Amino acid sequence: MLKLMRDSFSQLKWILIAIVAAFIFGFVYFDMGLGGGSASASTDQRSWAARVNGETVTYREFDRAVAMTEDQYKQMYKQNLTPEMLAQLGVQKGVLDSLVDQKLLLQEAKRLHLDATPEEVQRRLLQVPTLNPNGKWVGSELYGRFCQQMGYSSPAEFEDELSRQITLEKMDSALQNSIVVSPKAAEAEYRRVTENAKIRYVLYPAAREAGNVNVSDAELQAYYNANTAKYAHGEQRAVKYLVADTTRLRAQIVPSDADLRKRYEASKEDFKSPEAAHILHILIKVDPNATPDVDAAARAKAESLVKQLRAGADFAKLAQDNSGDPSSSGKGGDMGFVSRGSTVEPFDSAAFSIELNKISDPIRSAEYGYHLIKVLERRQATYRSFDEVKGQLAMQVVDQMSKDQAREEITRINSRIKEAKPKTADEFAKFANDKVTSSDSLWFGKTDPVPGLGNNPALAAWAFSAKQGDFGEIIGTNRGPAIPFLYGIRTAGITPYADVKEKVASDARLEKSRQLAMQAMSRALPVANVDAAAAKVGLQPAETTLSRQGYVSGFSGDVTPLIDAAMKATIGPVNGPVSVAEGAVVFQVLEQKKVDSKAVDENRTAYAETLRQQEARNLRKVLLDRLKKESKIEINQQAINPTGERPAAES
Repeated sequence: MLKLMRDSFSQLKWILIAIVAAFIFGFVYFDMGLGGGSASASTDQRSWAARVNGETVTYREFDRAVAMTEDQYKQMYKQNLTPEMLAQLGVQKGVLDSLVDQKLLLQEAKRLHLDATPEEVQRRLLQVPTLNPNGKWVGSELYGRFCQQMGYSSPAEFEDELSRQITLEKMDSALQNSIVVSPKAAEAEYRRVTENAKIRYVLYPAAREAGNVNVSDAELQAYYNANTAKYAHGEQRAVKYLVADTTRLRAQIVPSDADLRKRYEASKEDFKSPEAAHILHILIKVDPNATPDVDAAARAKAESLVKQLRAGADFAKLAQDNSGDPSSSGKGGDMGFVSRGSTVEPFDSAAFSIELNKISDPIRSAEYGYHLIKVLERRQATYRSFDEVKGQLAMQVVDQMSKDQAREEITRINSRIKEAKPKTADEFAKFANDKVTSSDSLWFGKTDPVPGLGNNPALAAWAFSAKQGDFGEIIGTNRGPAIPFLYGIRTAGITPYADVKEKVASDARLEKSRQLAMQAMSRALPVANVDAAAAKVGLQPAETTLSRQGYVSGFSGDVTPLIDAAMKATIGPVNGPVSVAEGAVVFQVLEQKKVDSKAVDENRTAYAETLRQQEARNLRKVLLDRLKKESKIEINQQAINPTGERPAAES
């Protein structure tokens, strides 16, 4: 279940934004069950979760938003979440980040004179159905009760939060209204998500010709000069980093038998083999939505088989002829050993209760139908021995010990760096030792993988907000915890030839190989169909669907030329060759979905609005990044530690 949550965690950002907004305005529609607490939301409250330019995000605000987020997850995953699960999902941190973002936007709105007016708050109050039944205001007394029921100490506190929600809406509106989307861009987006073509094709790979390609130094320089735009780069950074490499540490660790036995005893339940039964099975399938007549017929068949089996009929033969269980019918109904709890009820109960070597009565399960079983043997739950799992334990212990050592050593180095305050990359690198390695990222862009570390948004975000000569806090990486030092800042421009000579050589050879692939495919034409072309070059044809939305099955790299050609072509004739990243393609269009001018006109406005909202979100992020750089933000780490004791909000 936790894996499922992690897989869907990319959606959490927008869930949190919605929840944090709802926590201000959600009281209009929900009773949040907070009781009659009367804690003040004022900034002089003793307990705090964050401070943004001197303004406080209180524990009360934070706890309320976390509670709403947890409720959302419980509804999504239909189970209670432990503090440990919430910590792994990063719920507390995500909520607090969103509240800090909200505070920054409110402060910026005030600077821009976009904060809500008393008149706007009053109009919004008059739109709340609960407070205006049949269009008539409920009056001060009921209004006050409503605010208390929702957990607010007074109508004034309620209106303050309503004012903040209106202000945030005005900021979002201002961001959207600042963006202009051209009709041409809206049309392109509509075509991108709508148009596609199914093709049959043969791809002649450029790699086939790579052995026939030689490129001289003069040709490399000429290729670079002709394609300088390909080697343009945006703003870049270069960092030295000290990393406690867990892979390196693992190689140095040899756990003792005592360590392994201690781990074994602590995690013995992980090595428990559950109770199991060796079962023969015949299934008479019944659709869950079957009529009573169909169900009755299936039951009659099952009862007939029971009589035959109890009279001595061959179980394997009847299973092969009658069972609807595809996993066991071909094996004469033999399911092998089945663990307790791994099958549906009441099958599971019967498997561990009926007498051995007896034919069961028909067992009805709502999911599948009628089951007939014979239990040949049962074995009790057992634990795998220490010797059996010693290798697995060793990997677990080494992994944990390497992580512990990495964390302890990088923390020690971090303290020394803060005391010494190194000014240069060389001074910084001298803190490396036998457990902590000094590495160089070389140049990378804000969204590029960091050489040696892969994609690391946290490191990239730090590098593009730090000043040259700054060293950072400990950052997690795929190699282990690391400390970065920013030693280089490079503005956007063309990467010098010497820095990209190896890439230029690879690109130039690939381009020559593509040209040879195009020539090879051209020699295979004309033909009646793609299959004939494939036969001429000794390759297999394939089919795929092309769209402009990203990945195209069967291809890697840019296939824009092929997509353009397929959308312009007519269904049937052989087309090509077309040069793509991997080589040369000849194709036939089998099916084609294109939009006409009428459809474009009908959908242009909607897609313009979609693009506007996307760009508004991007602009909002850029604005928040700038505000964070310019602001003083303090985080109470206790707030994002769900297992720690948190001080209660003052009442």
